[in-house]
Amino acid sequence: MWGVSRAADRLEMGEPLRRLRSCVPPLRLLVLFLIIYGLSAGVSLARHSLAPHFVYLAESFLQGRTDLVHVPDPPYDLTPYNGRWYVSFPPLPALLMAPLVALRGLAVSDIAFSVVLGAADVALFYIVLSHLDRSAGLRLRPSVKAWLAVFLGAGTPLWYCAALGSVWYTAHVVAVACTSLYLLEVFGRNRPLLAGLWLGLGFLARGPLILAFPVALTMALAQRRDARHVLGFAVQLAGGAAPAVLGQAAYNWARFGSPLEFGYRWMNSPSLLQDRLAAWGQFSVHFLPENLYTLLVRPPLVTLSPLQVTPDPWGMGLVFAMPVLLLALPGLRRLGRDAHRSGLWLSVGLVALPSLLYFNTGSYQFGYRFALDWLPMAILLLALESADRHARWKVWCGALVLVSVLTHLWGLLWMYPNFNGQAWVQQYFGWLR
Repeated sequence: MWGVSRAADRLEMGEPLRRLRSCVPPLRLLVLFLIIYGLSAGVSLARHSLAPHFVYLAESFLQGRTDLVHVPDPPYDLTPYNGRWYVSFPPLPALLMAPLVALRGLAVSDIAFSVVLGAADVALFYIVLSHLDRSAGLRLRPSVKAWLAVFLGAGTPLWYCAALGSVWYTAHVVAVACTSLYLLEVFGRNRPLLAGLWLGLGFLARGPLILAFPVALTMALAQRRDARHVLGFAVQLAGGAAPAVLGQAAYNWARFGSPLEFGYRWMNSPSLLQDRLAAWGQFSVHFLPENLYTLLVRPPLVTLSPLQVTPDPWGMGLVFAMPVLLLALPGLRRLGRDAHRSGLWLSVGLVALPSLLYFNTGSYQFGYRFALDWLPMAILLLALESADRHARWKVWCGALVLVSVLTHLWGLLWMYPNFNGQAWVQQYFGWLR
């Protein structure tokens, strides 16, 4: 009996140790990407980005206003309406910055905010991979999970979004956090109200995220094949998202007199985009061919005399910027036979649809930044594929992740001068002098 008691004591002591050890990889990733993103942002960490609209919107919220108390200069992509200026984009990033603005005022750096939250995104996504691992019984090696988390952090537009800040890119950084928290719940206890809450918050950062509901529903169906149960789950999921959706509708009404009006049609944007919006509307099948082309195969710009290859500022296709994602395509053959794959593929397709019909490919960007709306789910599909593949496939996967990382390093170095007025390396030469 004494020996059995000792063994039980060791088991009880071992569980906290296992939990503590499981925290080490995400903490390492957090520190690593704080360094990577911090060095990438450089001296701009202490100041505003090119478009710090969320900082100014946070100031307005603290004063009980929906219009801007102070207007950033230049007022690019702000919306003038009835003699006032508004931020049309969903407001969650400003709500998150509000406590910081309450303490430090407009001195808050949206770049530093994006750097810290971006690093947290990568660490959080490693935990998502661990939850998927347990839920699907994959038995992924820690190195595989680390590689896939590094891919999200350094091989996708998340890198430059976190390092450059600005109203467009910070929204993506916040949305990735909401998506990861949603997926943590789905592949954990899958409580519909809480999953719906994260979906709703994602909607307040990037609207298309509200369409990621299929993965939660398919997991509920896999756990209990009962139509009444799944219907009740769907109702509770919608109930969890409802406060955010209704809050956005009320916010729109207070600004523009309609719950469905975001203000994009009055936005202070380039005439080219405004002409497209006026001619075809914000969403139209007219834009589908161009957006599919940009998403998949749009190449970089090449000149022959002199020979020069530069990124296309309207975007570049996945085959050039993130080719490793193509390795997830064979999983489509199992659609309908595997709850994890089915839910993730359906969610990726639905979330991608609004951007494919959108009047803007993403404007100034490297790669295709709208992919961040669904990339965490697509990377989970890669994880599911890796569990069924031999070592040679995993070597190819790792090599293509490295290609994506180097490609996005090129992209960051190309974009940096346009946001900061100098080449990335010059700031460090100046600092050393």
